[in-house]
Amino acid sequence: MPLELARTRLQLGGALAHHDPPAATAELRRALKAFEGLGAAREANEAAGMLRELGIAAARSGPKGLTPLSTREREVLALLGEGLSNPEIADRLYISRRTVEHHVARTLDKLGLHSRGEAIAQAVRYSGETITAPCEP
Repeated sequence: MPLELARTRLQLGGALAHHDPPAATAELRRALKAFEGLGAAREANEAAGMLRELGIAAARSGPKGLTPLSTREREVLALLGEGLSNPEIADRLYISRRTVEHHVARTLDKLGLHSRGEAIAQAVRYSGETITAPCEP
């Protein structure tokens, strides 16, 4: 679970900030890199802010290359967050059920999630925020 690992690094960096600034800096840099790779803008901003508090220049660069999720995968994730089933998503997007299954599986893989429930939680947690775009919301 890359997102959870990055969040743990963020918390560890915050806890170490006053006692061991070099270790805190290392953890926060790792967290920032992971958040940017995942497109988790809110957490990346938090990590960058904590680095700046430590006196480290932390310009946000955004994820390298393509965004982790395609536009269609983001649409499917949003509809999962609304509680729709695969057949309902297929009807809504005018695609086959098999294609929905493919998009759900790719989304889980790209976000490092293990279940549909985790995908729904992710969609709800970030509703209204584009979790995979390199720019700020």
